[in-house]
Amino acid sequence: MEQSISEKISNAIKTGQSLDLDLGKGKKLKLERRLPFLLVYRFSDEKGKMFAELVTGEASYLTASTYLNAKSEIVRLILSSSKSISEEFRAVMIMEIWVNPNEPKMFTINSGKNKSPETVETILKGLQGYSESHGLEVKVNYTPQRHPPNLFPLLTLEQCREAGIYLIGLEIPGFFLNPDKGEFYPLVYEDFKRFFSKLIRKSVYDFLRVQTTFGIKHYQMLGTTNISKHAWDVEKQLSQVQKKYQFLLLISPVNTIEAKQSFIENKYLLKPKFIYRLLPVDPDRLKEKLFQISISEVEDPTLRFLFMDKREELEKQITMLKERGTKNFMHTSIRLYNAVDHSLYNQAKSLLQEIPPENESQEPLADCRDLLEASKREISLYQQTNSSINPKIIIKDDIVGMLVSQGNLYIGKSFKVPKKQLQAMVHHEIGTHVLTYFNGIHQPFTQLSSGFADYDELQEGLAVFSEYLCGGLSANRLRILAARVIAAHCLTEGYDFPSTFRVLFETYRLDEKTAFEITARIHQSGGCTKDIIYLRGLISLLEYLKEGGDLEILYVGKIALKHISLVQEMKLRGIIRPPALIPRYLSTEEGKQRLAVARQGIKLKNLIMNKP
Repeated sequence: MEQSISEKISNAIKTGQSLDLDLGKGKKLKLERRLPFLLVYRFSDEKGKMFAELVTGEASYLTASTYLNAKSEIVRLILSSSKSISEEFRAVMIMEIWVNPNEPKMFTINSGKNKSPETVETILKGLQGYSESHGLEVKVNYTPQRHPPNLFPLLTLEQCREAGIYLIGLEIPGFFLNPDKGEFYPLVYEDFKRFFSKLIRKSVYDFLRVQTTFGIKHYQMLGTTNISKHAWDVEKQLSQVQKKYQFLLLISPVNTIEAKQSFIENKYLLKPKFIYRLLPVDPDRLKEKLFQISISEVEDPTLRFLFMDKREELEKQITMLKERGTKNFMHTSIRLYNAVDHSLYNQAKSLLQEIPPENESQEPLADCRDLLEASKREISLYQQTNSSINPKIIIKDDIVGMLVSQGNLYIGKSFKVPKKQLQAMVHHEIGTHVLTYFNGIHQPFTQLSSGFADYDELQEGLAVFSEYLCGGLSANRLRILAARVIAAHCLTEGYDFPSTFRVLFETYRLDEKTAFEITARIHQSGGCTKDIIYLRGLISLLEYLKEGGDLEILYVGKIALKHISLVQEMKLRGIIRPPALIPRYLSTEEGKQRLAVARQGIKLKNLIMNKP
């Protein structure tokens, strides 16, 4: 071994400085910090190199040639460092992992008898749980042979005793391979890698907790804290693709007001003709660029999963842009947002039947200028905590309602709301959508500002919940959310525009303007089920809070409920920071009281304006 490499390894071991050393031909030594464990994978060919990915997402590992053995120079350095670390922390664990392509179903744990039984038990139980759902089996061999049967030992047991090393071997069956057909099942393998990463950290954590003095509070803190340049590049490329278009604006018509007038003049009989913005991108070329991003080379399993999930979402959005105005648009929207299920439909129907419409014809109204000024006031209050929050607020004559895109607030020129709901709408848009965008751009990952995959549902659930927390969720507002679900159900059942409108207008007694606007949103671009996520997101959020879920973590950026465990993991690893801003409505006495009521469990119809 070159002297410089030897010196780098020795220095990293002594100082605890991060080492990410390329040993050539896919071999690598990574010591992110001074940790009392090391994962080892030895391989000789490209297939073996691929399986080495089972360890390369972790904080301390060695991938090496099959020629590596107890007499190798690098092993001598590992022994020396292990002895030093074990003297400091009492023990070190080295786990060698290998895939046996000729073994179809049996995991084998190779350990010494009564040596770190808690570690063996953690691996055993974890693999048993996985095996039950995949038709696999697990066994424990108490044996001095802790290495692949066709290779020389990495370390002798005598070397391990002298250095204070607990050596364990784990053979993984090639259940994601079919040697007879020469087939490899990548989705099965990816699923196993995500599971295996968590299992490894749990087993190492139990070893450290019981056998060492190494203080650590959670197994996820063993994950890597240094993100590779390639992972940053992938994250940046995904964000660049998403910034090429503003999805919601591009699928929304620009002539809704004129179309409504025409629809009314034709006595609700003719489908209105909508006009859309020109596409600023070529969907086919943008999709090509999207799939040129090399996500599979990201070593960190958590980040790789998030990136792949986001790519799938972007692919669906780009496909929808190409399909505007066709029936296929609706089908792809169902792939992106799902359709209305039986439970959601019944809950929406019950809300419309049980909550009578309010007569707001005499209510004083706030117009677009009122909304703009109220939004500016709200932003100024947040700026007292963090002056860098400074979104643009733009009044546009070609949109209906309010929406946030890329952190900026757009208000329709014709949009009006009852003044009693003015602050609720501001909290919805500024205190939720703008705030989470702002919090996201202050995270290392810009994906948290543009949104992890499927973030929309939780975003809208939080935004509607903010209306409840400030006492501004009206009966008519809740009826609108329910009516959107009914309209989406009509869409997927084959109702045309006039028929959907009549269901809302005649059956559920929505006023003419509201019934038209909901129908237009649902039938836009060929049919879009996005609007079901408001009520569905609210229902999911209420269930999460009832079960004791942490509310503050939901504001770190734009995430989905399915990401909470991943966000918690990345917080423990130091990759994600706490939110820069917390919504103001969570700090008011009314907000606190209403949150406490929601945590006890609250019916949807009881969310409307009343005292907590």
